Amino acid sequence: MNAALNFSIVVLFISAVLAAVRAIRSGKLADRAVAFEALTPVLTCGMLIAVALTDEDRFVDLALVLGLLAFLTTITVARYMESRDK
Repeated sequence: MNAALNFSIVVLFISAVLAAVRAIRSGKLADRAVAFEALTPVLTCGMLIAVALTDEDRFVDLALVLGLLAFLTTITVARYMESRDK
């Protein structure tokens, strides 16, 4: 099981780096919003893998809060972009 978790950590790290590079190199707000939206599930999965490795329950709460904040942030950015286009 540790080999699968370690492989998952490597894949998540690569995904996080690619999303961060996309957010930094992009010049448009929509591209940055999508990159950060892609980064949030990666961080959430990383926290849940940390739960599996360490048996610390507090990471589950943090993952839930991060998911809720990501949802609210997505709605806020979408409304901002919609009002900016008018």
